[in-house]
Amino acid sequence: MASPSVTETPLLTDELRRKTQGLHNKMDRIVQLGLFTVLDYKIYRQILLSFYYIFKTFEEEYERHLAQENPDPWLKHTYTPEMKRTAAFEKDLEYFYGPDWKEQTAPNNQTLEYMSHIRDISKRHPERLVAFPSTLYLGIFFGGMITRSKIVRSTKFFPSPPQKQLGGEHDNGIAIFTFRNKDEKSDHYGQKEDPNKIKNLLKGRLNSIPGIDTEKETQRRDQIGQEAIEIFTRNIDIMSSARGMSKVWTRWILYALVYSAIAVALFQVVFGKLNETEQLDL
Repeated sequence: MASPSVTETPLLTDELRRKTQGLHNKMDRIVQLGLFTVLDYKIYRQILLSFYYIFKTFEEEYERHLAQENPDPWLKHTYTPEMKRTAAFEKDLEYFYGPDWKEQTAPNNQTLEYMSHIRDISKRHPERLVAFPSTLYLGIFFGGMITRSKIVRSTKFFPSPPQKQLGGEHDNGIAIFTFRNKDEKSDHYGQKEDPNKIKNLLKGRLNSIPGIDTEKETQRRDQIGQEAIEIFTRNIDIMSSARGMSKVWTRWILYALVYSAIAVALFQVVFGKLNETEQLDL
């Protein structure tokens, strides 16, 4: 008699990617179009500012849990100090807004709601915080690194404030995509870290959370999946609601119409010449 088949629990990162595939594809399309990277640095910096508050709030809540006497073992296991991005966001925001950026900026309503949501789940369902490293942070290693590469190779097309140069030795404007080792005593950032090393470390921690693949923890694991969907939904809302984004959409639509008209015209020219050739042959 054949033994009953055993369904193997998928890796957490694979499961979350499957559950968010549709939303993931939607966000990829926004990024690939370059709606916030090639047209106006004032739009890009709005989005950067919103995600700064989101990352900062998450990192504060995560570290608050870890400072407790008995932190949630899932949070403790997935913590990777190298992934912290708050300081890098602040460096980029200073580049795009100027040294007084904190005095001239504030989170918009969507961002405030997002921050409140993070604090709420931190109190009621702390396991849902695990969804953030597997979406926001792994996103930096995948789509973020592609974006960084395009920025570095095409700096003249990337939005940059006047009289400023992107990239360079100090990662001007692209610090969030760069990982550097840190001297905790001096608070000084030094040599660049291998992003693949940090990515693999983070994925390894996420996929080896103690007990997460047991039937007993099914409900808590499902909470992480629900939060991953929530994160993608809110991220898309943040990116789409930046001031000036509607003009960008209009411009892309006009570009599409112009290119379509050119394509139709070329087709008519080529097709017309083919017809003329066929008639001459006859």
